Amino acid sequence: MRKARWVLPLLVLLLTVLLISAVSAEEAADISAQCSFKASKNSWKNTRLVNGDYLKYWQSGSVKNPYLEIRSDEPMYALYILFRIMPASYEIQHKVDGEWVLLAEGDTRFHHVCYDLDGETEIRIIETGTKKAQLVINELYVFGSGELPGWVQRWEETYEKADLLLLVAHADDELLFFAGAIPTYNTELGKRVIVAYLVHCGDTRRSEALDGLWTMGVRHYPVFGPFTDKYSDNLKKAYQLAGKTKVLSWVTELFRKYRPEVVLTQDLKGEYGHGQHKMVADACVQCFDLAADPESDPESAALYGTWEVKKLYIHRYGDKADRLHFEWDTPLKNLDGKTGMEAAIEAFEKHKTQYDLTFRIGGYRKPLRVEITGTYYENTDFGLYATRVGPDVACNDFLEHIDLE
Repeated sequence: MRKARWVLPLLVLLLTVLLISAVSAEEAADISAQCSFKASKNSWKNTRLVNGDYLKYWQSGSVKNPYLEIRSDEPMYALYILFRIMPASYEIQHKVDGEWVLLAEGDTRFHHVCYDLDGETEIRIIETGTKKAQLVINELYVFGSGELPGWVQRWEETYEKADLLLLVAHADDELLFFAGAIPTYNTELGKRVIVAYLVHCGDTRRSEALDGLWTMGVRHYPVFGPFTDKYSDNLKKAYQLAGKTKVLSWVTELFRKYRPEVVLTQDLKGEYGHGQHKMVADACVQCFDLAADPESDPESAALYGTWEVKKLYIHRYGDKADRLHFEWDTPLKNLDGKTGMEAAIEAFEKHKTQYDLTFRIGGYRKPLRVEITGTYYENTDFGLYATRVGPDVACNDFLEHIDLE
């Protein structure tokens, strides 16, 4: 009888806890479509804010301190903004007693940014600079109460120091030619992986890159370079278009600032011959030594000191028998059992401007490859181009011989 007295209350308590957990875990509804929007001076239709299409972005008219007001009959608990062009400065404001009051200082570090709200029904985004400007937004989401969906991005600062730096030419090269490297080393193994893009491919493709990285479990913001996307089929022309001194200076500073133990980059032959692919690989080869030389690029040396990268791997470099080979077919528990290749394929689907019959990732035949206009390129093989810690022995790990902090 004594046992029965406490069994029933315990069951009631357990059921209550389970009910509370279920309620608290309810996903927040996207109420964007029910909101009304008013801009200081409209330039584009407000429906572009919530149409789910980066190519149909929204922008305000050009005025001093442009703003976008958002009103909702239902209380708002989160605002997720995907900026196309980052304002010089901005604020999130809400109405208190009929007056607009600061709710949050605008975060200009990340182009995709989420703000917590407290049940407001009137808020606004306002640019706070001193000159005429525009608000330019790819997409905007407003959520009701509950747990935000996993696709809502809350970025952290770029790592101060990298275990592995993956430097590619364009957004999507990190997926096409390196496949499971990011989900395996970053998300599954928990290494400090920094993804850097030499070339700025446009505002739409930046958002696609962020969506793709987030899908693979990357939470530390990538680095976007300043160079323009210009096609050439040879290295010399690519350097002429970008400015060779500028490219080498930027990559040298990148190595010194983030102090990677290992750098991984593209094919010296440009995979399918792209000059900017050749350029990023050649720059990594040269900056492997330049970053360690105090006489090279004295400005970045003064800011960050010199740095010796321990190992440099290049896609498809050297004799096939000597390369590191990864199938990327191991299920990753931190990605719900998806393999590295599957995670890369899912991430590439976010690159809607590139996802067509020209570019594909998949298991056409082993080794797994990327197909570009009918030609296959391994995204599994990488050669050790330079090392300061000796040759690989096991040949199954980019971080072999690296003593991480």
